[in-house]
Amino acid sequence: MTKIVLKATNIRRYFKNQKSKTEFHAVDGISFSVHAGEIASFVGPNGAGKTTLLKSISNYLLPNSGQVEVTGINLLKHPRQARRQLGVVFGGDRGFYANASARDNLEFFARLLAVKEKNVKANVQEALETVNLADVAAKNTGSFSKGMLQRLHIARGLINKPKILMLDEPTAGLDVESVITIRKLVKRLAKEGRGIILTSHNMNDIETLADKIYLIGSGRIHYEGSLAGVKTFAHVDENASLTDAYLAVADQLKRRQV
Repeated sequence: MTKIVLKATNIRRYFKNQKSKTEFHAVDGISFSVHAGEIASFVGPNGAGKTTLLKSISNYLLPNSGQVEVTGINLLKHPRQARRQLGVVFGGDRGFYANASARDNLEFFARLLAVKEKNVKANVQEALETVNLADVAAKNTGSFSKGMLQRLHIARGLINKPKILMLDEPTAGLDVESVITIRKLVKRLAKEGRGIILTSHNMNDIETLADKIYLIGSGRIHYEGSLAGVKTFAHVDENASLTDAYLAVADQLKRRQV
């Protein structure tokens, strides 16, 4: 069995409504682990808690309770040390300085991530080569296509050489060619031994990439296991697609209004 690179135990994250004095539980007692080289994917409707979960286990949001260990380091007790082992990619059209080059952007973010100064240039170059952007490193990011920006976001997630990479909707809004490029890149990163957490509304992404699938709804995990197991859980034919299986259980994953 490969090494566990991230372990989350009973993570809860709620938000208080000051007017109604109620609590909204975005993440409600989630536990899971990710091994080196494994792609774990969270699938669920909008509002299921996917992004809040990623933020809660990567130190962007503090969970109200629970524990996160990154390569054995307690994230809540030693956030800086644990955070060095994490790469987080939220993607989108924003996040970079449009009038600065790709290289200058990544060097800036490398220093924010406390990469040692002696390693900054080498780490940035390696990240650019990994995502096949080294040949345009001197170009301003304002001239980049959506696909190029998405790869640059992934490069940003790699500049501290993390043991685990979190990808939130990495192919959203991309053309078919860019989607295929991103999928190949994600597979290669996993083969290199990184643990990867992937969220996506694109079921083909999940079907193509995921080693383990978590169905999440109302802030809780309803199923975890293989693609074949999802189909069994959803009571669909083994030849059905993941989309078919998801649609069969989508209603029970939706958050109920109270």
